[in-house]
Amino acid sequence: MTTATTIPMLEDKQLLLILDGHALVHRAWHAIREPLNVRSTGEEVRAVFGFLNSFIKTISDRKPTHIVITFDLPKPTFRHLKFKDYKAHRPPTPPELRGQFARIRQLMEAFGVPIFEQEGFEADDLIGTLCRQAEEQEIDTIVLTGDTDTLQLVSPHVRVLLSFAVQKRTLYDDGAVRERYGGLGPESIAEIKALEGDTSDNIPGVPGIGRKTAIKLLAEFGSLDGIYENLEDVTPPRAKKSLTENREIAERALFLTTILRDVPVTLDIDASEFWTFDRSKVVDFLKELEFFSMVSRIPTNRPDGQLAMEVEEPDFESAPVDYKIVDTEEALEELAVELAKPQGFSFDTETDSVNPMVAQLVGLSFSNSPQKAWYVPVGHNEGKQLPMAQVLERLGPILTDPDIPKVAHNANYDIMVLENQGVSLQGLELDTMLAAHASGRKAVGLKALALDLFHEEMMPITDLIGKGRKQITMAEVEIEKAAPYAAADADFTERLRGELSRELEERDLRGLMDDVETPLVQVLVRMQRDGVDLDVDLLKKMSVDLSGQLADIQNNMYATVGHEFNLNSSQQLGDVLFNELHLPPTKRIKTGHSTDAASLDGLKVFLDSGKAEGVDPKSYEVLDSILEYRQLSKIKSTYVDALPGLVNTDTGRIHTKYNQVGSATGRVSSNDPNVQNIPVRTELGRQVRKAFVAEGAPDWSLLAADYSQIELRVLAHLSEDPALIEAFHRGEDVHSSTSAMVYDVPIDEVTADQRRFAKILNFGVLYGLTAFGISRQTDLTPDQGQRFIDLYFEKYPHIRKYTDETKERCRALGYVETVLGRRRYLPDITSRNFNVRAGAERAAINMPIQGTAADIIKIAMIRIMDRMDDLGMRSKMILQVHDELIFEVPTDEMSQMQEIVMELMPSALSMNVPLGVELKSGYTWGDMD
Repeated sequence: MTTATTIPMLEDKQLLLILDGHALVHRAWHAIREPLNVRSTGEEVRAVFGFLNSFIKTISDRKPTHIVITFDLPKPTFRHLKFKDYKAHRPPTPPELRGQFARIRQLMEAFGVPIFEQEGFEADDLIGTLCRQAEEQEIDTIVLTGDTDTLQLVSPHVRVLLSFAVQKRTLYDDGAVRERYGGLGPESIAEIKALEGDTSDNIPGVPGIGRKTAIKLLAEFGSLDGIYENLEDVTPPRAKKSLTENREIAERALFLTTILRDVPVTLDIDASEFWTFDRSKVVDFLKELEFFSMVSRIPTNRPDGQLAMEVEEPDFESAPVDYKIVDTEEALEELAVELAKPQGFSFDTETDSVNPMVAQLVGLSFSNSPQKAWYVPVGHNEGKQLPMAQVLERLGPILTDPDIPKVAHNANYDIMVLENQGVSLQGLELDTMLAAHASGRKAVGLKALALDLFHEEMMPITDLIGKGRKQITMAEVEIEKAAPYAAADADFTERLRGELSRELEERDLRGLMDDVETPLVQVLVRMQRDGVDLDVDLLKKMSVDLSGQLADIQNNMYATVGHEFNLNSSQQLGDVLFNELHLPPTKRIKTGHSTDAASLDGLKVFLDSGKAEGVDPKSYEVLDSILEYRQLSKIKSTYVDALPGLVNTDTGRIHTKYNQVGSATGRVSSNDPNVQNIPVRTELGRQVRKAFVAEGAPDWSLLAADYSQIELRVLAHLSEDPALIEAFHRGEDVHSSTSAMVYDVPIDEVTADQRRFAKILNFGVLYGLTAFGISRQTDLTPDQGQRFIDLYFEKYPHIRKYTDETKERCRALGYVETVLGRRRYLPDITSRNFNVRAGAERAAINMPIQGTAADIIKIAMIRIMDRMDDLGMRSKMILQVHDELIFEVPTDEMSQMQEIVMELMPSALSMNVPLGVELKSGYTWGDMD
């Protein structure tokens, strides 16, 4: 049974894809901002991953029959030899990127893609020549590049696919080129660039001639030669004058921007045929780089001439496994006997939705030994299957038996789905996804782990249900097709059970799993199902008010500036800020100067510092208005308008989804909605929180229990710094205590500014704050900031020792870990790139602190939930937001609930400092006191 999606190959129509190697690699490198490393070796591979992602998207979208790739060589070309300033301003390729070109060559060789490069010429010249040779053979060509120079190659047989990002591309034919360049065609591109210049290649162009003027002149006179032949007719006069004085510059620029089409290379069209590569070689290469998520996207060429754009899965019947469909009473009884055995089993659910609160059960799969599994269909639209009620009546007692061990991959989802059918699963022994995450694995998906640990490739879900508009649900899939997919999920979970259990034992992580991560699953499931009540009317009123405020801000800005402009256009906003108001420019980007949040925040800090001179006072007003507009707009769209749409129609409450593997440090994250990102320090954020209410008020209230400065307490414990430990034991305000030590004043004489600065230092230690970072948050220079950092570590020498030893240990072991043993691998700690290495060092310092704090609140959640259950309380734990727990409590249980919290939260983990907890209560989340 073949499961791959197929696309017909057009035998009589050839299409050549030419890849601009260097342009695509550099674009891929810059598109992925976070470093990406091979976990086992530390090798940096983000450019390889980004390039591969772009490559697969292109062959999937364009379906070329032939592919070649071009690269630049490091030696000078004929352009460099004639003009030494050509591209002279370009910085050298970063060392981390330079080494990845060899990997990308290996990748192309695995795909059987011919590589073209020629000493003395640029890749553009090779592309131009290959396009000409393909055109002579009447072969259509697409050039994939990020370089607009290649638009001059467009012809009836050549199109250019200009890539700005993996998901942002434009295909240029002759019409698209003319639309972009005011009616001028591909033959004018080199001359447009010669006149306007090209800063990316250090080509100056003719001074005073921008694109609009260049297009106007070329449209009127046809070419650069035509312009100079009719120089007396050129207007405006300044353009004529500049052209007269800079003819040599213009002609030199045209020489540099013109792509050659007669380089001594030869296109062998037979050698460039694409769909003949050995897929197993590509898969082996991806495994080596740990690109497990990409394997299922690698196409294969089928013998019948059909092009399969997904994995071709082996026939279910011929696979070396024993998978059975349970669709009779006899088979159900046999399965029940197997599942009741003491070794337990792994299981998985198939449903019709990714939202567990509304997902309906379509089928159940089980496995109690490797290569053996059962699939029990119960909710398919068609096909032979037992009634769901009959299946659950027989298997329900087994699923709810706490003495029979169960294993799942992402158990949270499966347990939620079973709860929808009235089955409360008990006896969860292990969640293999959580086990993989706890041991520090980056790839925690079932299919990625199967490929990594067992070198077996699982069927992607898209093979069954498709994607996009044509996607169907699992209920619509034929049982015979769904069975091997579903059974494999349970089978590989069972295989992971043994493999990851051994890994947990070897890394001394069994306690973390058994005492924290696994029992937390049931706690989070309860919280998700209970949800939280929402005041929709309040949010609707806020939306109306915010719309009015936004309109007022917008109109006031227009009045101040003197004209309307698009606030959501970075280019128009940049023109207003930097060209009209003459504010100090931010960092340079392709479209001008950056107007992103970080740039404008930094600009505001600079203006507020008083260091800016000669700035128009209304500039301050406009900048403040823009920042306020963005803040209000984001709150409105992300929360005020979005939250009402997330209310469950059956329960009338919001049911956020918690994720135990959403953070590298072990913190629990949430989504739909992300309740942890609602601003807490702003009045607007507090207004949003007022929409989260206690149902049944005034007979019910909300209780918030917040760990006080928990990460600083963990730092004190890990560093064993006596001064910091003593401050916590004395119950002092630790920021005031720090300030008193740093400034050498009595604690009762610490000023508000001194305490604020000490707070920056204290939390800065946790996140690797630099002298420059301090200068951005204060009015100090970086040198002054460094002196305060040095003084801070002089007062707290054990903290300096802890940070230094943590970095050294990470360099030696390759990872850091929390008090309970959770690991995070940081191969970048040995990077030769200073910025990359510094980032890894900051993560190494922070992870044990933040991760231990996360473990503490998890332990508290488990113990509090157990106590509430033991006492049969009606109170509910409904939200977890970083270091804070929120409960919905009836009035008659409030005192008891407060006592439980104050007993169990401070004692969650034994430490050499007390864990402080602050309690607040109110009818809404925003009205706690």
